[in-house]
Amino acid sequence: MFEHIRADTMRVHRKETALNLPYSLWKNYGLRALVIYRFGRWLGRVQKQPLGWVIVMLFYPVYWLLFAFVRKAYGINLDQSADIAPGFYINHFGGIEVKNCRIGSCCNIQQQVKLGSDGIINGGLVIGEGVYIGVHAQICADISVGDGAAIGAGAVVTQDIPAHCLVLGNPGRIVQRDYDNCALL
Repeated sequence: MFEHIRADTMRVHRKETALNLPYSLWKNYGLRALVIYRFGRWLGRVQKQPLGWVIVMLFYPVYWLLFAFVRKAYGINLDQSADIAPGFYINHFGGIEVKNCRIGSCCNIQQQVKLGSDGIINGGLVIGEGVYIGVHAQICADISVGDGAAIGAGAVVTQDIPAHCLVLGNPGRIVQRDYDNCALL
C-alpha cells in the first residue's frame, strides 16, 4: 500500500522529498481520494489473512466514512472493483467514476471521466501504462486501451485502442498513430 501511495505522490510533485505526502494531501483532492482507495484495497487484502477480520472490523467504518466524504465532497468515486496500479494521477476533482477496470501504471485522468462498465462481460476494461484520458471522456465498454494512448476531451471510446494512438470524437476514432503523449503526462 505504502509503495503505491509513494508512487502516486511522486506523480503529483515529480520530485522526491520527505514532505511530499502531507503537502500533497493538503493541496491535491485526487491524491486524497487515491489514498483512501488504497486504504480500502489494503483492508480487502488484510481481511483474507488470519485474524484479519479484527483489523477490518476496526478500520472499515473509518474507510467507509472517508470514502463517502470523498465521493460527496469531491465527486470522485474510485470503486474497490477497480485495480489501479501505482503512479495514478487525478488532475482535477469532480464527476470521476472508476469501476470494474484494470488501470496500468503512470496514467492520468481529468475531471468528468467515466471508466468501466456496470458489469464485467469479457474481462472488463483494461487500460495500459502511461495512458492520458482527457476531460469528459467515457470508456464504458469491456475493451483494452494500449500503452501510451491518449484519449481526447469528450471522446466516447467503444472499441479497442492500440498502443500510442490519439483518439478523439464521439464515437472515438483514432486520428493519429505513433502518437507521443509524454507532454500530457
